[in-house]
Amino acid sequence: MKIVHVIAEHYHDYDGFVVLHGTDTMAFTASALSFMLENLSKPVILTGSQLPIGMLRTDGKENLITAIEIAAARENDMPLVPEVCIFFENHLMRGNRTTKINAENFNAFRSFNYPPLARVGIHIKYEPNLIRKPDPTKPLKPHYLFDTNVVILTLFPGIQESIVTSLLHVPG
Repeated sequence: MKIVHVIAEHYHDYDGFVVLHGTDTMAFTASALSFMLENLSKPVILTGSQLPIGMLRTDGKENLITAIEIAAARENDMPLVPEVCIFFENHLMRGNRTTKINAENFNAFRSFNYPPLARVGIHIKYEPNLIRKPDPTKPLKPHYLFDTNVVILTLFPGIQESIVTSLLHVPG
């Protein structure tokens, strides 16, 4: 909620936003932001690192520099990536389609259900046909509250009916 407040408060002051975030909950934050920032027409790029930015072999410096470049990228005076994304290890991924898959390697995130919006090498190769096209005439509509009565229920062979029933009947 604090991130939404900061972005909404400064929305007209900047072309885009970069959020430095810890990796353990980054995918959850990116997903929440994508729904809390309705009518977003500017980049909000989350990034971080597997190794602290002060360490010699950190991935944080490259992730930060590239996230800033992506957040500032424009074509015909319009942002190239006007949506919430995660940039990590040379891939720009849609925020609400990204999952942390690895705590030991630099390629910590993956988007299984949607291809990368950009790949980074010598050049940044954007995939314009995959990037969300906002209506720039609609104003940003920030949402500061969300329902916390949400749970992930993973179904698997042998799950007990009593567990599913009790979860589906939690009061409130």
